[in-house]
Amino acid sequence: MAGMQAKKLAGVRTLHRLQFLSRHSKRRWILTELDRLITTILVFTNPTNKGKERLKFVALAASLVGVYYKILYSPLGGDPFATFISNYYTPSTILRTVSFTVPTGLLQVLPLPDPNVSIDVTPAFIVHSLYVLAMGTLLWGYKRAFMPSSDWENPSMVSRRRLPMRTDSMRWFSDPSSARSYASQIALTGKGTTDDAVLSIDGEWDFQLFQDADEAKTLVEAGLAKRTGKWGKTNVPSNWQLDRPDLGDIPIYTNVKYPFPACPPYVPSANPTGVYRKVVSLPPSWGSSPTDELTVLFHGVSSAFYAYCNGGLVGFSKDSCLPAEFDLTNNARKSKDGKLTIEVVCIRWSDGSYLEDQDHWWLSGIHRPVEIIRKRSGQEITDFRTQTDASGAVVVSVDVSRGGKTKGVVVKMYGDVITDTSGGFTKGPEVWRGEAKYDDADKMGGTVEIQGFVNAPDLWTAETPNCYTVVVTTTGEKGETLQSEACRVGFKTVEITKEGVFTVNGSPIVVAGVNRHDHDPDTGKAITIPSFIKDITMLKRDNFNAIRTCHYPNSTEFYRLCDFFGVYVCDEANIEIHGMQPMGKLVADPAWTEALATRITRMCERDRNHASIIIWSLGNESGRGVGLTEARKRLRALDPSRPIQYESGGSLIQGSGRTELTDIICPMYPTVADTLELGTRVDEDRPVILCEYTHAMGNSNGNLDRYYDMFWAEDKPRIQGGFVWDMIDQGLRKVDKKTGREFFAYGGDFGEEIHDAQFCINGLYAPDRVPHPAVKEIKYLHQPVAFTAHGDGAKIGGTGKEPLELSIKVKNRYTFSSLSHLELAYDVTCDTSEAPLASGKGMAIGDFVNIKATKVTAATLLEMEVVPQEVWVNVTATLKNATSWAPKGHVIATEQFAVSLALDEVPTNVASRSSPSVLRKLTMGTLTGARTGLVSSGNPEAEIEVDDLGDTISVNIDKVKGTVIIDKKTGGLLKLFTPSKKPIITGASGGVTYNMTRASTDNDRGGAQMLMEFVLPPPAIKVVAAIVGTALFSHDYHWQQNGIGAGAPPTQICKDVKVDESVLKDAVGNFVEMQCEGGLKTTSGNDAFTTRTFYRVHRNGDVQVRCTVSPGKLRKDLKTLPRVGLQLALDPSLFRVGYLGQGECENYPDRQSCAQRGIFRTTAADMHTKEYIVPGECGARQGCSWTSFTDSHGSGVLIRSSTDFSFSASLHNTTELHTAMHTYDLADRKNGNAPVYVNLSHKIAGIGGDCSWLPCIYDDYLVDPKKTYQFDFWLCPLAAGQADYLQAKRVVGI
Repeated sequence: MAGMQAKKLAGVRTLHRLQFLSRHSKRRWILTELDRLITTILVFTNPTNKGKERLKFVALAASLVGVYYKILYSPLGGDPFATFISNYYTPSTILRTVSFTVPTGLLQVLPLPDPNVSIDVTPAFIVHSLYVLAMGTLLWGYKRAFMPSSDWENPSMVSRRRLPMRTDSMRWFSDPSSARSYASQIALTGKGTTDDAVLSIDGEWDFQLFQDADEAKTLVEAGLAKRTGKWGKTNVPSNWQLDRPDLGDIPIYTNVKYPFPACPPYVPSANPTGVYRKVVSLPPSWGSSPTDELTVLFHGVSSAFYAYCNGGLVGFSKDSCLPAEFDLTNNARKSKDGKLTIEVVCIRWSDGSYLEDQDHWWLSGIHRPVEIIRKRSGQEITDFRTQTDASGAVVVSVDVSRGGKTKGVVVKMYGDVITDTSGGFTKGPEVWRGEAKYDDADKMGGTVEIQGFVNAPDLWTAETPNCYTVVVTTTGEKGETLQSEACRVGFKTVEITKEGVFTVNGSPIVVAGVNRHDHDPDTGKAITIPSFIKDITMLKRDNFNAIRTCHYPNSTEFYRLCDFFGVYVCDEANIEIHGMQPMGKLVADPAWTEALATRITRMCERDRNHASIIIWSLGNESGRGVGLTEARKRLRALDPSRPIQYESGGSLIQGSGRTELTDIICPMYPTVADTLELGTRVDEDRPVILCEYTHAMGNSNGNLDRYYDMFWAEDKPRIQGGFVWDMIDQGLRKVDKKTGREFFAYGGDFGEEIHDAQFCINGLYAPDRVPHPAVKEIKYLHQPVAFTAHGDGAKIGGTGKEPLELSIKVKNRYTFSSLSHLELAYDVTCDTSEAPLASGKGMAIGDFVNIKATKVTAATLLEMEVVPQEVWVNVTATLKNATSWAPKGHVIATEQFAVSLALDEVPTNVASRSSPSVLRKLTMGTLTGARTGLVSSGNPEAEIEVDDLGDTISVNIDKVKGTVIIDKKTGGLLKLFTPSKKPIITGASGGVTYNMTRASTDNDRGGAQMLMEFVLPPPAIKVVAAIVGTALFSHDYHWQQNGIGAGAPPTQICKDVKVDESVLKDAVGNFVEMQCEGGLKTTSGNDAFTTRTFYRVHRNGDVQVRCTVSPGKLRKDLKTLPRVGLQLALDPSLFRVGYLGQGECENYPDRQSCAQRGIFRTTAADMHTKEYIVPGECGARQGCSWTSFTDSHGSGVLIRSSTDFSFSASLHNTTELHTAMHTYDLADRKNGNAPVYVNLSHKIAGIGGDCSWLPCIYDDYLVDPKKTYQFDFWLCPLAAGQADYLQAKRVVGI
């Protein structure tokens, strides 16, 4: 197959070259081209290059000739030539791209010709030239004889009989009121209109699947397909891989690589092709007027298709994500019963597939709506365009067919207000009108441009999505209405200032954006209006204001909703050529220019009336070349009012979003430092808006606060935000055959051989739109209101009777809105009460907000049962009234302020019952320390003894054997019971041991070795590592190399145990103490760490574990430890979790800006983040003072430490989480029927987030593997009825 593809490629490339030569007569250019072909033939005939290797090089060399030709003849002159060659086709690039034996002297014949140097024509040169022409003719003949071209393998054939693109709101109404009503609809066929010019033919279609495109097309055209017995049913819109999985054609996910051998423009001959058939009965009201016209409009078909009506071909089209319309009129007239038979031959793979390599599922079929449209006689508007700006200027351009009945055009603008997404609207006044007449019958038709001005219009922005309705009407000889069309428009101006700042309506904005793929876990790329609404409103509620349509235009309804709800849109063309090597190969090939340009210009022609679109994008990761240069030029001519952006392929490959093709510096995944450098360069005058950043793959999005420090910084005006990658985990719902459990599938889960595994699982939201924990972090960083303490901040002072006061300075980050639509609420919380101490709501928000909590004074706090050490004021800004996208009371912004105490003097009643140390703390600003009046659940007078049982040491309290058991082999705490015999740790699933690892996340696994795995076998990767080092290899790789990976964690060993069997006495009670000397040994036998552990067991049951961990034999290139701490397995009954720390959602050292300190309640099952499709490290909480695990009666264990710690809990242990690749790999456990696995982390590494293919944890969040760590934890029994937050304040040991 590969050899045949190469032969086909060589033939067609030679044909292209010969065609180019025949068009130009300049001697030096012809000779130059012949020289290139000579090189091709000489290499082809070189005996050192045989078979497929020769053909490979013929393909490459012939392709180069075409590239050279296009560049040399480019109207743009020498710059593109120099740029292209220096970036793509250096000899080293060629050698990397194609595997072949290099003939002697090859690099001497490959350099480009100098167009300014003429070539001497010698007899030898003429002979060589004739030889080349002869060989080229043979190849051309071979191609013509044996490889006839097909439309779907011909990039210059973008369509057949496809009608010109037009604005997406054209509906062919016969009265202005229907058109006006329709403009306020979201659905394609709006309700409440009086016309019936559009007939939806969605629904159930007849369907059968062929494995050969030629066979399917031939059978349909011969009228034989309908006679086969293979017909079934399918739904339109849908993807047949999901709607008809029984047919065996499977979904395929790839990120970069093509799912077939890349040999453009050819695709595999085994090419699944769906044949659709539907008999459509036309409405009786349509009649059979001989002057009416019928068209069929396909809004999206993947990837190429032929359309037929009543047995006749009506057209062919490529581009999976833009409409294609064909004329049915002549074919429809063959019908005598008012019925049309519509057939579609939909081809899975085409040359268009090379342009649609978009890091998403390869799915096929009619995935967007299909309509039949009737155009009545006299309806001659073919398109119309609106152009407005913030000054109130308006220009409406109307294209009218020439030579028809149209005598005039009237345009009216109304201030209509849409009230909901189902079609409700309130009619507004007419704010402007304009008209034009055709006075000369010979000049009727053409383009009419009507200009006007609206005084002080309400402007459109994402914050204030004010739109107007424009109604365009054509009139006839007597002024009668012939046709009416309408759309919604917004007045806005998008500009980049001379200082390089991106502005909307003259004001800079911050793009709080996200990349969004069309994706549904059940229907794939077939997206419904409710799904669009859910996505957009969900993003608005989470403070996003922008969407990039990665990497293709969306369906029409999406843009209408963005206009309505208020979302900035970067509209991206359906182009990505990521898997091509080199990436810019097709963009630089003139044979592909038209295919590229039409995808971009047709997007603009359809979408340009939408107010929400503020940026055009040429596509994504496709390299640079004259194809996109030409496309950009055409796009600019169509719409000069919007900036154009384009990122050509990532900073490591094709530039960093700073090429000549983009008006906006739009890099992918720059670090914080890189972003800062781009945004402060003195040689740049373009804004910086990151087209993709903070890769949301699994447990990710660390460091995000550092980006937003720049985005919001007023002294960095050119750094203006970006688009998170990406919105939705692109998992497809599936059922595991073994377990019967539902899960979300990714690459490889459908049996496909070529795939990129879980790289499609990189969204902020799960496929069913459940948000990941990182969404709360991003919402907080996006929030359009910032609160900071003013003056002395939150304080309680004076004589102790003055109320808590807090003055808050408010920063309005909205660009166009005041804060009048918001109101503020607050509550006061502390660390010794779960109920708020005070609260307030309904407060107006101005530049400052003053809070006075009259119920909270120093005196009232000191009178509490347990005096708090920490008090906080928590504020929220909420919607005062419901909006189109959120209900009343929805939280927009939050902040937390710690309260300080500053008393002039201590009240008498406090001084009389406080110790000198407490008084000192009061005057120093701390309310109180531990209270000695609290007691534990144990008996402080109980007897305590120690038994050496050989392999274990048993501590017996109050004559209860084995209250605490220490394993002498490991030095770990094996069992722990309360003095009342309540099991805490039973040892059945492990006890308390050191934990220096974690279940790896996708970011942990990301490294250079992962990238190498795409192209190199494992032995080669080891060779590369030995030569260039492993600095860029993943953290997980280094953990495994050091024997501390979670898949095979080190084993804890004990070398010596010292037990003081005498009962010791300290300041607070009796205890016994044991010391264990040991370490952690890897599976290879290395001592990774040395450890020293002290156990102190008090007679009341409190157990202190004091730990010292020092590095052992670890490699020097190890950058970070996963964690330093302990792990324990608790009794299954102890699944109720409480803690004082950062909450309430999952948080990590580099992702906790949104977290607020307080007392929180959850369960072990709920702490496990089920939204992560690929299991791994999850559920951590930072900054904890204590945590508790209790049963349904409230008894259990309280865990404390002398320093703040991180913890997580799950019903699955670390190794299970690490090795599981799907959720069904984890046993389906419930609270109460499985041990509770707890990680107590003195230190834990950050999670990173800049990308998922290189180590990305910032230095501040690494855990130094060269340091010695000392820490402690207390395990304190809790009895039923004892409040953990109060017990946390007692002195341990009594």
